[in-house]
Amino acid sequence: MTSKYLVKFYFVTLMIGAVITTAISLITEYETVTKYLFQGQFGDFFAGFIFLVGYGLLIATVSQVVFYIYLFIHPLGMGIFRKAWPYVQILLIMYAVFDLFYLRFRQVGIDHGSTWSFVWIPIIIVVAGVGFAYYKNKITKANVFIASAFFMIFMTSLTLLPFISVEETNWIYRSVFTVILTNAYQLIRLPKYIEDSQKEKEERGRITRSDINEQKRSDLKKEAEEKRTKEESQIKAREKMGYKNKTRQAVKQDKKK
Repeated sequence: MTSKYLVKFYFVTLMIGAVITTAISLITEYETVTKYLFQGQFGDFFAGFIFLVGYGLLIATVSQVVFYIYLFIHPLGMGIFRKAWPYVQILLIMYAVFDLFYLRFRQVGIDHGSTWSFVWIPIIIVVAGVGFAYYKNKITKANVFIASAFFMIFMTSLTLLPFISVEETNWIYRSVFTVILTNAYQLIRLPKYIEDSQKEKEERGRITRSDINEQKRSDLKKEAEEKRTKEESQIKAREKMGYKNKTRQAVKQDKKK
């Protein structure tokens, strides 16, 4: 992806985070921010408003950092665990769900006398994660449901750790929905940015170093595949020839008898 589309991807995600956080906070923070607008105290309102926008930008930035970490972890996991990687992801998803439901929010809810005030958070994360993973899998040719669910549940849980460690529900409201939606946007829209970037480069006839390296990797992969196919063909031919030799020897022995 070219720098133009990378910057666009970055700033659109920032704007989504800022808008969602601000919209939710203007509702949940009515007494501390929104009411000043109706009372005509615009200085106090804009001070709170700027803080909310800044907080939204912070959450969106953390979300993007975690997304880039995921883009590194996923191919690394595929290289280390190979065919077992999907099962490892399922185990990590199960751990994240257990951590959210039991270790984190159930205990906090019991301490405050209202489990439901907190337990809805992991429910939202799991339901939204499965829903967006299903949609991502539906619009993608390959089967990416487990990988998408891993990002939307496990990686989202990691993203939210610094924001949901507080006991004030208003902070949790403005954090949870923003992280879920920014993560979903990045997961679903990144291929579109890559596709648009590739089309623009083709239209301009622009070849970058990454394109050259990608072509080299493709050629090497093709050569390795052709070599493997040739070796398999030679092995089969030798085995077939060996079988014929054994048959001929057996026939000769029978004639001698």
